[in-house]
Amino acid sequence: MTVSDWAFYRGGRRQTGEDYDGAVAAARERQGFVWVRLHEPAADNLRRVAADFGLHPLAVDDAMDERQGTKLGHYDGLVYLVLRRVRYDGGVRDAGRLTVLAGPDVVVTVSEGDPDPVASIAARLEDQPKLLGHGPAAVLYAAAGATVDEYTETAEAFEADLTEIEAAVFDDVSGNQASRIYHAKRQLLKLQRSVGPLGLPVRSLTERAPELIPVKVQTYFRGVGDHVERLRAQLNGYDEIISSMLQANLAQLSVAQNNDMRKITSWAAIIAVPTAIAGIYGMNFRDMPELHWSFGYPAVMVLMAGICWALYVNFKRRNWL
Repeated sequence: MTVSDWAFYRGGRRQTGEDYDGAVAAARERQGFVWVRLHEPAADNLRRVAADFGLHPLAVDDAMDERQGTKLGHYDGLVYLVLRRVRYDGGVRDAGRLTVLAGPDVVVTVSEGDPDPVASIAARLEDQPKLLGHGPAAVLYAAAGATVDEYTETAEAFEADLTEIEAAVFDDVSGNQASRIYHAKRQLLKLQRSVGPLGLPVRSLTERAPELIPVKVQTYFRGVGDHVERLRAQLNGYDEIISSMLQANLAQLSVAQNNDMRKITSWAAIIAVPTAIAGIYGMNFRDMPELHWSFGYPAVMVLMAGICWALYVNFKRRNWL
């Protein structure tokens, strides 16, 4: 376990000169709030912080449960938000969780994976003291907003790969891009499953917000909710693009197969002519006058070549060959 940072805030500004115990005491007297930032903590360390501030043990258990997906919960004045993070490097990968436990006098962030997003969230909030002055609710908002921003970056990286596949489908009509299209479909489903569960918690923080969330911060959450909806619409658009690419690829394969069948049929028809003539004269009947004619052999050869050439020219004119 590593403690990436802890800080005491009053009036939206970080206070210095306080030790941890002094900051805890001041926060309990409602003189500000403490932000404890934990990165991949051991269970005992998180429980110690929870004991310092009287956090509900069930919320702590949810924070430590690696199987926990995106979730919003309330316990005795405590609001906790579990956020699943993703990244994209040729495929949608799990980037760990970001859990926020927010009470009246404390906010605890528990992060997993690298890079740790909490440092950038803290830096952004400290540049906005008016927003940070709303207390732990501001950290809840910033964590949700940062996670949605990560989803957006992941979607943009996915879109770049999707554009490349789209170009390959429509530029290289002779190629089969089905495997790449199906891979993109699987990655999109993973991304949709990650983004989808975030909508309900964000709406809950705007429509049925607990007392911890001030009205002004609810407005910020509405912005996050709008961002989530736009992102979901964007992913649905990708789904339609993938479906169109798959249909186009299948149509191209069907056309290519039809062209191959035309070529096979044409050559089969051409080869059938000398085969039939050779088969007839190969039966060795006695009363075949051509067999005793000195020009019989060259005449038959010329006949076969003439018919084959006529068929070839006809098929070529019809673009079958």
